[in-house]
Amino acid sequence: MSALQFFPISSELLALACETVNRRVGPLPFIHDGCTVSRDLIRVTLESLNAEFSKTLVITAKQTPENRNPEGLNLCLEQRLNLAGDDTSAVVITGVLCSAGIAEKTEVVDRASHVRSRGVRLLPPWTWHSASAPIAPLHPAGTGTDSSTPPEPWMSLCPVCRTGILNRVFGRQLYGIPHTDYYVECTHCGAKFIPEKEKFCLVSIATIRDPIWKHHVNKAFSPESWMEIARASGPGTTKRASVPTTRRSSSAAPFSAPAGSPYSPPPRNPFVSVVLKTGTLIPMKDGSLGVPVLDKILYFKPVKLIFSGGLKEDIFEKEQKILKEILSNPAYSPLRAKTEEKYANYLSLRLGLFLWERKEKHDPFYREFLNPWGDEKYGTFMVEDSALSGRRGVYLVVAEGRATHAGYSPESFKKTLTSEFSRITAGDCFLDRDGTRCRINALLCSQKKTAAVYLHAADNEEECVRIVDVLMNRTPARIHETDP
Repeated sequence: MSALQFFPISSELLALACETVNRRVGPLPFIHDGCTVSRDLIRVTLESLNAEFSKTLVITAKQTPENRNPEGLNLCLEQRLNLAGDDTSAVVITGVLCSAGIAEKTEVVDRASHVRSRGVRLLPPWTWHSASAPIAPLHPAGTGTDSSTPPEPWMSLCPVCRTGILNRVFGRQLYGIPHTDYYVECTHCGAKFIPEKEKFCLVSIATIRDPIWKHHVNKAFSPESWMEIARASGPGTTKRASVPTTRRSSSAAPFSAPAGSPYSPPPRNPFVSVVLKTGTLIPMKDGSLGVPVLDKILYFKPVKLIFSGGLKEDIFEKEQKILKEILSNPAYSPLRAKTEEKYANYLSLRLGLFLWERKEKHDPFYREFLNPWGDEKYGTFMVEDSALSGRRGVYLVVAEGRATHAGYSPESFKKTLTSEFSRITAGDCFLDRDGTRCRINALLCSQKKTAAVYLHAADNEEECVRIVDVLMNRTPARIHETDP
């Protein structure tokens, strides 16, 4: 690896970066995936990224016969912190800095081999050089006498610049503003808020070029509303890395967008939004279900699902197709004009990475490319071997006391359920695919206690198809407990 000249980070900028991690991820130091995230690890990572002309490094680089001197964040950490053979630290600190809004994930293309690798880029507000303007010293909880008061959750991200953090300032007054005990100021853009009872009013900003000035200046919103505005279209700051349970946290009340606010999250489709129209589902003492179909009761027996691993999110990010190529698919034709106009610089990017970046920046446009259940958490399972799972017939998915899906298994139940629902790939998440696979997998894997699959064995294909058709077209039903 070629020797780089690491320009030291100023103590003020490092303190600001550490405080940003403290507020948005967890109190330093903490352990994540066996790696200790500390002030030194943050310092070396920022200096390594800032030393690159593009402020970008491959996260984990390996030596190959073609490239004996690769450049990667893992190698920088190995060299400067004596972390021999430890790639975990590079992966963990990348996730932490991205969660804190200090860096972002990207792709790096090797000039010689044209191989694409996952990389990390230092965001412009966090870069520095010899002529950088000095940064004001950071006081963790504000300036003045009330330094023991911890910052509120909404102060972890400025809603104006969506980069800095907010601090209380005591002992000073703003010109032309009535007296207040304190005001709140952004460490990056200088936006200032004053308290008005239980709300905060935006009264000043360092630059008026930001559209937020026109929308929200001299308006007062609750802390929860400011927090939602900040996260609606800002950089990726809400996808948190897992940290110890001792970290600071505060549960915000459910947010309702303020009147006139241009920000509103895209509607979600609940797993049980599709309810089959069956008769009353009757639970039997042996665990099976009695389902009225075609003027008779059919009995469905439960099948055991064996789950492996945990839940995974952002599966769509693994899609390898290029954004420009996917737009030629008729299913995406309604999105073509807006994509080419607003995201022209991203057309050559991998589709999965483009959507992941849009999601990290809270741009709801990424949802337009996915089916209604293409952005859920998915898992992996297998069907237990049994005499019943080796049969064929009709299967019924039940959740929250309701039948949510029915299908015909022309082969063994085990084979059909495994091939249809046991695992979700990136391609399954997109608009040109049926969202049923995503919905059923997410439902079964995330609601293991309330969701189950029931089987009714039958060899007559025509009868099975009729049963499925009827189950998909009658009145909704809940499971009603019967007297013992």
